[in-house]
Amino acid sequence: MTKPRAPLSFSLAITTVCGRIGWQAAAGVTGRSIRTVRHWSESDRHGTPTLDQAIALDRAFVEAGGDHGPILACYGLQLDVAMVDAIGSRAELAQDAALFSREAGDAVGRIIQALTPGASPALIQAAILETEEADAIVPRLLGHLKALLPGNGVGREANGESN
Repeated sequence: MTKPRAPLSFSLAITTVCGRIGWQAAAGVTGRSIRTVRHWSESDRHGTPTLDQAIALDRAFVEAGGDHGPILACYGLQLDVAMVDAIGSRAELAQDAALFSREAGDAVGRIIQALTPGASPALIQAAILETEEADAIVPRLLGHLKALLPGNGVGREANGESN
């Protein structure tokens, strides 16, 4: 049975690493047992690798042909989301959703243009820029959405309850 893993979670990042390098190799680079590494990959278990172990896992992933460090990316996204004002409002979420929609539309339009035969490097750069602008909004959206969950500051407001 495949266990669900929360998006942006270290358990998902570790599962991604182990999917490429294998559980045995992950245990080897971290100096831990396969069982411990598997526990790190399960959202319902507590425990994560140390910073040195996380670096070793990300390095092994990249050395095995991966294009990034999944644990580093997970940490970066979690930090970005945590930096969003936890007392965001539904109106701020709506504004960011509208901004993301516009930026994502611009990015898709530029990407389609970049796919045309003979697209110039300037056009490809424009597609990259538009995609990066859309991507920059995602952590704010995630932060606002998480803030709407019950117990996270504005959960009551999100459910139409007064403070």
